[in-house]
Amino acid sequence: MKHLAPMLGSGSPPIPGFEHAALLVIDMQNAYCHPEGLFARNAPDPLICQRVIAPCARLIEAARRRRVPVLHAAKVSLAPDIPTVSFHNTRREGAGLMQAGDWNAAIADELRPAQGELVLHKLAYSAFYGTSLDAALQRLGIRQLILTGVTTSICVESTARDAAQRGLDVYVVGDASAEWEPERHQRSIEQMGYAFARIATVQQVVDAWCVTTD
Repeated sequence: MKHLAPMLGSGSPPIPGFEHAALLVIDMQNAYCHPEGLFARNAPDPLICQRVIAPCARLIEAARRRRVPVLHAAKVSLAPDIPTVSFHNTRREGAGLMQAGDWNAAIADELRPAQGELVLHKLAYSAFYGTSLDAALQRLGIRQLILTGVTTSICVESTARDAAQRGLDVYVVGDASAEWEPERHQRSIEQMGYAFARIATVQQVVDAWCVTTD
């Protein structure tokens, strides 16, 4: 069986590709991934998060073929006047548009969860905080967690840190993650690879699962 090869990290031995793995897709929502989204439209490059939709879709397809559990995390607000967290959602105009059911909060159409796939609504950066993710991974017997999504230095990295501290083998797919500023994306990838995760490419993950997506 093929394995994921680390791009960065401590050089720990490779692990099986899919038997105890899950794919977690983080915050691939219209607010970030559509050029008219709440946050994308004010970004220096409104398409920067949209560009990782296709790589994420490829991973999701490969995971479904291999019956690797696919989980989705989406950041939401409780009410129009209650933002999710106190950084870029801080009581600014439009923060309430991130409520569950609103267009901005919806996962991009190309990545729409399949029936039975767990969707975690979170109020904070980490997909573990205040959600059932930890319990779900334990029930599924997951030991390897593959992370994709946006934004790299905030929600992806927060989740990677929490996962590593729970004893999971964490992989971050660098070319299926995005950040508003490419330099910050690279810094975050390097930091996660140094201490919390092994950094992989989409092709490495697909090869590890021994499937083709053509």
